[in-house]
Amino acid sequence: MSTETRYFRILGLSLLLIVAVSTTDLLAARKDKAPPEFRLANIFTDNMVLQQGKKITIWGWSKGGAQVSVTLTQDEKIGDSDGEEPEQADTDEYSVTVQYVEKNPPKLATKTIQAKAASDGRWSVKFDPAKASFQPTWIIAKSGDASVVVRNVLIGEIWVCAGQSNMGWSNFNRKDREGASADFPGLRYVAWEDSWYKPLDDISPRRNISWQTCSPKSAQRFAAVPYLFGMFLHRYLKTPVGIINVARGGTLGQTWCLREELDSIDNKIIKTVLKDYDAETDIWDDPKKVKQIMIEWEEACAQAKIEYEKKVAKAQADGKKKPRLRLPRAPGDPRSGWSPPAGLFNATIMPIRNLSVRGVLYYQGENNNFLRWTRYEHTFPKVPVSFRKAFGDDSLPFGCISQPGWGAFATDPEVATIAEGYAIVRDIQRRALAKDPNAAMIATYPSGNSYIHPGEKLPVAEYASLWALAKVYKKPVVHRGNAYKRMEVENGRAYLFFDSDPVVYEKWKHIEKNAYWQVLPCAREGKADFQGFIIAGKDRRWYPAGGKHARLDGKPCIEIWSDLVKDPVAVRYGWASWPTGNMVGRERLPIATFRTDDWPIPEGVSYSAEAKARCSEILDTLKAKAQKDALDRKIRQILFDLPKLEKELHIRKGQSNGLKMLLASKIARLEGVLDELESDDWLARNISSYPLLVEKIKTARANIAAIGTEVRKIEDNK
Repeated sequence: MSTETRYFRILGLSLLLIVAVSTTDLLAARKDKAPPEFRLANIFTDNMVLQQGKKITIWGWSKGGAQVSVTLTQDEKIGDSDGEEPEQADTDEYSVTVQYVEKNPPKLATKTIQAKAASDGRWSVKFDPAKASFQPTWIIAKSGDASVVVRNVLIGEIWVCAGQSNMGWSNFNRKDREGASADFPGLRYVAWEDSWYKPLDDISPRRNISWQTCSPKSAQRFAAVPYLFGMFLHRYLKTPVGIINVARGGTLGQTWCLREELDSIDNKIIKTVLKDYDAETDIWDDPKKVKQIMIEWEEACAQAKIEYEKKVAKAQADGKKKPRLRLPRAPGDPRSGWSPPAGLFNATIMPIRNLSVRGVLYYQGENNNFLRWTRYEHTFPKVPVSFRKAFGDDSLPFGCISQPGWGAFATDPEVATIAEGYAIVRDIQRRALAKDPNAAMIATYPSGNSYIHPGEKLPVAEYASLWALAKVYKKPVVHRGNAYKRMEVENGRAYLFFDSDPVVYEKWKHIEKNAYWQVLPCAREGKADFQGFIIAGKDRRWYPAGGKHARLDGKPCIEIWSDLVKDPVAVRYGWASWPTGNMVGRERLPIATFRTDDWPIPEGVSYSAEAKARCSEILDTLKAKAQKDALDRKIRQILFDLPKLEKELHIRKGQSNGLKMLLASKIARLEGVLDELESDDWLARNISSYPLLVEKIKTARANIAAIGTEVRKIEDNK
């Protein structure tokens, strides 16, 4: 055996050992066997928050059949008697810390509940609902001589934040300024990310999670949107708020679903993805197959090394720079993949499914933009269903933050309606949540930019918190812009009707004839043109549309039109990855993107190399046609606009020579066309092959010159 082969054999066996240890650790976290130690579930750490107004479930593990007692108390004497408080750093430095002063705080009576561990070691107790309080609370669990104490617990509101990088992104504009004032001891935060191919009973101990109190120092590590969302709620509600953030960048909707929900989807793409994933994980459940994978990898590395030595020798002989050694990538365990079906749900949500929470804030969809929107059509509706099933609450609030603007701004509508993934993802979210009374799509597209991780996180979190305050906590705040309701068509114009935010509606409902600004979306810039609307006729070709406030049968609406669409049948708003839409409701909140049609969306798939290639080819063909349509539309629009602009310029009240100037302008345009036929090298060269055509052009120029002579004879006062 060569030295190289021996080296890679050792490395391969080392990787195999690492995989085996990792697998053992994950399986232990599932509690398939009773653990030897007595402990609480890993979500229970110092500084945590318990949900107010709901049953408080506390659980953990011990030896099978062991007796367990759990105490919930705010009595400092009882709490301190069951363990030493963490040592506080002694310093002479001056500091200022925010403190909460409660008047007549609710009292939590000390209560102890007994439980018996099941044969697998799991035990659980339920306490009656408690009221929100800033009073320090202790959780004390005992079994025999063993005890566990969780300190500095608060009772308040818990929100689970899930999604991808824009939910996990810590940087945001104005972070330096905001961070310095992030002194909110009543705001608590815990975060981790993990993935496993089967549901875990507990958070993996490898994650070593712990709840953190919010301070200017700790907040620097908090994800931006979850932190800001929690901060807005905390300040408004004046209650403790706990944020559980399990977001992971680059994830797909499929990973945030229960596997049973994915299995229920009758769709070829989903079935293929699940089948392929199961085949991969089955291999890695078999140690013999894993060993063979490692051996094959070792051999590939050894062969790469041999080829590398040949390249080095050739480079030296040719006097060239020594190449880099590139080895085949080590095999990865697909069971803990980055974003597999149900993977993150299994490892982050299922371990805390017995915890009472107030709601879920979800910010994901960017990664389904990249030829994955067709599968999202089927998986996203399963996301809120999965969270509600896991937490055992059919009405659990679910706020979905839709995608910010990203990519190319002001894309031609012909192209945008072919495959603008963000627009499609937003539309999927809107339709899936449209009839859900406990969910909403939260519009954030004005916060975008050309970077996929926009720095504007404050408005995103603010919009989300307004939704939560209004719909979950029933507070009298304006939480959204106007929502599209219906469309009517009359005399070649489309008329769009909208509802109002409930608070806005209550304020103005008594007025018989409202001003437009009271009940309709308006341009963000005041009296600016309405932007973001596109319109289509029966041919389904899309055109930029004008818009203005109007009334139809006395009812306020927005009139939409295009000079190039005589009989409109459909309108869309904000249909682009980075919409130009500038329409807002009261409080300058953006109106959600929408469409009035139900026309099929072009397919976007990448579940296999063949499917991706086929889909890309079709989309490329559609885009090429769309680009030609856009050019055709621009030319037609110019030809339509020019006569109107000429007339507006020359025929004015009090202008004596208007007719003469208008005719002169049109003659100049005709002469300009003839000049193009001669000045364009390609045109001139090809026209010269047709003598009769050349003669006709000369005749036309002479006739136009004669007309110009007659026009100049027109008296100025006529």
